[in-house]
Amino acid sequence: MPDEKFKIGIEKLKTVQSVSTGATFLKPGPGEAPLKSPTETPVGATFPHPPSPSPSLGEKERGGEGMEPLAPLPVVPGSNTFQDLPFPSPGDRIKADDFKKLSQSLKILYDMFLLSSTLFGRSFKEARLALISQQYEIHKVLTVFGTEIENPHDTSLDNRKVLQVMPVIPGERRVIIILTEAIETRRFAPNLLGLTYREASERLRAILGDITFPMTPMNTSQLIGLSLAEAKQVLSK
Repeated sequence: MPDEKFKIGIEKLKTVQSVSTGATFLKPGPGEAPLKSPTETPVGATFPHPPSPSPSLGEKERGGEGMEPLAPLPVVPGSNTFQDLPFPSPGDRIKADDFKKLSQSLKILYDMFLLSSTLFGRSFKEARLALISQQYEIHKVLTVFGTEIENPHDTSLDNRKVLQVMPVIPGERRVIIILTEAIETRRFAPNLLGLTYREASERLRAILGDITFPMTPMNTSQLIGLSLAEAKQVLSK
């Protein structure tokens, strides 16, 4: 009787261990070999592999790695339908050609936004080649702070990023391109918001150290008690 209770206790202990570790202890059936250990993988069992990590942001920025291929740009409009839009008077019959011109004009507006969004964030070299291949003409190139680039084909601009592309006139092939600046223009300063004057001074002193500015006292003549004419004579000397 004690041996049987002891066996029952051992079986319960194994059950508790299997629940806590996630392993299962199965009693082998007739003709089956027991597993050697709880961690042994049964023959034929498959487990899903973890997904491969996606490229980080730094990998995408280095040399264009990880960048998606450039989508085809919209075709240059054959004609500017905005100049031929109909303006019917009340009671006039609306023709099918009027609807066609209106649809073509809306398509031009759609292509304008598609062109700008497709080239957004691309290098100027890549954008320039794509525009020329679609027979667009680069009319003007500006930086984000308004500096006009005289030569749009200058290779020193190739690594700058495109921020916006817009047509000079909707429906025409001439475009204006806005690029990033050549150097980093942001100014970094310590955050002093919400600090008292003493706390701000201590933070600046910890960052900049003890900075003293030489001060030269200004010597002025004594003008107290003098009239305006007398003061002018003293100051003119």
